[in-house]
Amino acid sequence: MALTAIAAVASAGGTKSIMVQANGSANALMYTVPAGKKFKGRLWTNNQSYYGNINGIDMYTPFGSSYYSHKELEIELTAGDIVKGSATGSDFTYLQGIESDAWYIYS
Repeated sequence: MALTAIAAVASAGGTKSIMVQANGSANALMYTVPAGKKFKGRLWTNNQSYYGNINGIDMYTPFGSSYYSHKELEIELTAGDIVKGSATGSDFTYLQGIESDAWYIYS
Protein backbone atom coordinates (compact mmCIF):
# COMPACT_ATOMS: atom_id res chain seq x y z
CA MET A 1 0.00 0.00 0.00
CA ALA A 2 1.42 3.35 -0.98
CA LEU A 3 -0.09 5.54 1.70
CA THR A 4 -1.47 4.63 5.10
CA ALA A 5 -3.27 7.23 7.19
CA ILE A 6 -2.59 6.15 10.75
CA ALA A 7 -4.81 8.73 12.44
CA ALA A 8 -6.24 12.19 12.17
CA VAL A 9 -7.82 13.25 15.43
CA ALA A 10 -9.53 16.62 15.68
CA SER A 11 -9.87 18.56 18.91
CA ALA A 12 -11.36 21.87 20.02
CA GLY A 13 -9.90 24.98 18.42
CA GLY A 14 -9.13 23.46 15.04
CA THR A 15 -6.11 21.45 16.21
CA LYS A 16 -5.63 18.01 14.64
CA SER A 17 -3.07 15.21 15.04
CA ILE A 18 -1.55 14.02 11.76
CA MET A 19 0.19 10.64 11.47
CA VAL A 20 0.96 9.22 8.04
CA GLN A 21 3.15 6.39 6.75
CA ALA A 22 4.06 6.07 3.06
CA ASN A 23 5.73 3.17 1.27
CA GLY A 24 5.38 1.15 -1.91
CA SER A 25 5.08 4.15 -4.20
CA ALA A 26 7.85 6.57 -5.10
CA ASN A 27 7.21 10.19 -4.11
CA ALA A 28 3.78 9.41 -2.61
CA LEU A 29 1.94 12.55 -1.54
CA MET A 30 1.69 12.31 2.24
CA TYR A 31 0.34 15.67 3.37
CA THR A 32 -0.43 19.20 2.23
CA VAL A 33 -0.89 21.95 4.84
CA PRO A 34 -4.38 23.41 4.29
CA ALA A 35 -5.00 27.14 3.87
CA GLY A 36 -5.13 28.95 7.21
CA LYS A 37 -3.24 26.14 8.98
CA LYS A 38 0.30 25.37 10.13
CA PHE A 39 2.00 22.08 10.95
CA LYS A 40 4.65 21.28 13.53
CA GLY A 41 6.01 17.77 13.77
CA ARG A 42 8.59 15.22 12.73
CA LEU A 43 9.63 13.43 9.55
CA TRP A 44 11.70 10.24 9.49
CA THR A 45 12.51 7.21 7.37
CA ASN A 46 13.47 3.59 7.93
CA ASN A 47 17.10 3.95 6.87
CA GLN A 48 19.81 6.60 6.86
CA SER A 49 20.08 6.43 3.06
CA TYR A 50 16.41 7.28 2.53
CA TYR A 51 14.64 10.60 2.70
CA GLY A 52 11.33 12.40 2.57
CA ASN A 53 10.61 15.40 0.39
CA ILE A 54 9.32 18.83 1.43
CA ASN A 55 8.34 21.27 -1.32
CA GLY A 56 10.53 19.46 -3.85
CA ILE A 57 13.61 19.32 -1.60
CA ASP A 58 14.93 15.92 -0.45
CA MET A 59 15.26 15.93 3.33
CA TYR A 60 17.65 13.34 4.72
CA THR A 61 16.86 12.53 8.33
CA PRO A 62 19.58 12.22 10.98
CA PHE A 63 20.62 8.70 11.96
CA GLY A 64 22.43 7.21 14.91
CA SER A 65 25.09 4.54 14.88
CA SER A 66 22.81 1.56 14.14
CA TYR A 67 20.11 0.68 11.61
CA TYR A 68 17.33 1.10 14.16
CA SER A 69 18.71 4.26 15.73
CA HIS A 70 16.83 6.82 13.64
CA LYS A 71 16.29 10.39 14.75
CA GLU A 72 13.34 12.42 13.65
CA LEU A 73 13.79 15.60 11.63
CA GLU A 74 11.81 18.34 13.37
CA ILE A 75 9.84 20.44 10.88
CA GLU A 76 7.48 23.42 10.87
CA LEU A 77 5.36 24.02 7.78
CA THR A 78 2.89 26.67 6.66
CA ALA A 79 -0.16 26.66 4.37
CA GLY A 80 0.53 25.13 0.97
CA ASP A 81 3.67 23.22 1.99
CA ILE A 82 3.76 19.67 0.60
CA VAL A 83 5.33 16.53 2.10
CA LYS A 84 6.04 13.50 -0.08
CA GLY A 85 7.57 10.13 0.68
CA SER A 86 10.92 8.81 -0.46
CA ALA A 87 11.79 8.58 -4.13
CA THR A 88 12.26 4.82 -3.70
CA GLY A 89 9.07 2.79 -3.43
CA SER A 90 10.52 0.23 -1.00
CA ASP A 91 11.33 2.89 1.63
CA PHE A 92 9.12 3.82 4.55
CA THR A 93 8.59 7.51 5.29
CA TYR A 94 6.78 8.65 8.44
CA LEU A 95 5.17 11.99 9.26
CA GLN A 96 3.77 12.82 12.68
CA GLY A 97 2.69 16.13 14.16
CA ILE A 98 0.01 18.69 14.97
CA GLU A 99 -1.96 20.76 12.49
CA SER A 100 -3.35 23.95 14.00
CA ASP A 101 -4.74 27.33 13.06
CA ALA A 102 -2.12 29.70 11.70
CA TRP A 103 -1.86 33.06 13.40
CA TYR A 104 -0.42 35.88 11.37
CA ILE A 105 0.76 39.21 12.70
CA TYR A 106 0.78 42.03 10.20
CA SER A 107 2.70 45.22 10.82
